[in-house]
Amino acid sequence: MLEREQVLVPHSVLPLRREGPGANFGLLLLRLGALVPLVSLACGAGEPQKKVPLALEPCRLDGLGVEARCGRLRVFEDRDARRGRELELRVAVVPALAASPQPDPLFILVGGPGQAATEAGAPLAEALLEVRRRRDVVLVDQRGTGQSHPLTCESDTERPLTELLAPRAGADKARACRAGLDADATHYATPAAMDDLDEVRAALGYERINVWGGSYGTRAALVYLRAHPDHVRSLVLDGSAPFALRLPLYVARDAERALGLLYADCARDTDCQQRFPDARRRLSELLDGVGASGVEARYEHPRGGQAESLHIDRAGLAGVVRNLLYVPQLTGLLPLAVERAGGGDFGAFIAAADAFSRGVHISTGMFLSIVCAEDVPRFNASEAVELTRETFLGGEWLADMRAECDAWPAARLPESYFEPVRSDTPSLLLSGNLDPVTPPSWGEEVARSLSRSRHVIVAGGGHGVSTLGCAPDLIAEFLETLAPEKLDASCVERLARPAFFTSLQGPNP
Repeated sequence: MLEREQVLVPHSVLPLRREGPGANFGLLLLRLGALVPLVSLACGAGEPQKKVPLALEPCRLDGLGVEARCGRLRVFEDRDARRGRELELRVAVVPALAASPQPDPLFILVGGPGQAATEAGAPLAEALLEVRRRRDVVLVDQRGTGQSHPLTCESDTERPLTELLAPRAGADKARACRAGLDADATHYATPAAMDDLDEVRAALGYERINVWGGSYGTRAALVYLRAHPDHVRSLVLDGSAPFALRLPLYVARDAERALGLLYADCARDTDCQQRFPDARRRLSELLDGVGASGVEARYEHPRGGQAESLHIDRAGLAGVVRNLLYVPQLTGLLPLAVERAGGGDFGAFIAAADAFSRGVHISTGMFLSIVCAEDVPRFNASEAVELTRETFLGGEWLADMRAECDAWPAARLPESYFEPVRSDTPSLLLSGNLDPVTPPSWGEEVARSLSRSRHVIVAGGGHGVSTLGCAPDLIAEFLETLAPEKLDASCVERLARPAFFTSLQGPNP
């Protein structure tokens, strides 16, 4: 979660569909009526309810193999004043397969912050087939993302590889982005978005919903639970990001933990140990050799195949290392990539940077509107130094992020907002032990205030585990029983780290 420049995969990154060594993000039928329903919409406190049309029409979402039903709901940008600029929220409903489905759907809240649910959440809906047999799945582009009045900056468009490995943008680009927005960024923090979500729930006619949140989406889910507890039947949280996380303060520390696990597993793996006996030392030497001044990196373009070169510095390379740690299948490439880069061939690293930049779409303005209101103001320079000391990622980029936030208008939130969300709502918490940004310790933090929760740790999982192995079936079972303590989770707990690459052809047979 939480880096855009340096190609650090945002804490949003949704779980990848992993059915093979190089898998990608990763289904339905049609139930809702073809004509436009008029349904009850929740209004502001003290206001009468009103009928609002929410037209749902057939649509197709990338990553979803069946037809969905899409529509738009208008909300006020300033929810308190209830006047002025209005926003259109994009809503997609993936109807249940059953002729008579359960009345409580699953809402999917994605990460980033700044990802769009109708984009990043569609492959997850595809994977949750057992859930969709009996329940609708609902995807709502959060305000400021996707097709819901996106807070898009010029830097969000596809950039050449030469810019992917540059340091963070800093205050100047934040100011330029702010100047180009048709929006008041102070109205795009999580609480307003979760009140939007409740309007969508009411407009679609659902009384109670199940909520899946991934990465930043876990925080959004907790905020929704606290604001609208009577409408939440259950929670599924994948890669928990509680308020205590104070993004991105712990990013370097948690990435260092993931890197340590990688090299410890390599030392225990016969093939990896024999092929890369001094892998950790080689990475340190590579980063030090590149240094702050950088080097000219040779590579073959990952898509065009032509020979090229670009300038890469230590911060950019460290960011790509962190990218690889998100996905265990790619992490297994790291010792080989380091070895080849030490010989002057940065091709494996460049290919990884290119793949991540094309696979993760973040609204920069939305990202800043969240972290500059909810996270960055809550840590100081001395904490940043302490928690980044002796890490491969380092801490200079934290100062750059603070400079961006100094240049960005952000919502002011009460101190009570940052208190743990306490509830007895049935909750299933999932964590990947190899996760470099929301490791299991943060899941434990959330579980302490959810009295009816179960925390399942996937040993070989990275950032996002809901599509791994039998996890989709486990989620479906939980939604049926609401008994997290009775789940047999051994099927996912046994999932191991994928094999290490010993050559560009892949792991040894």
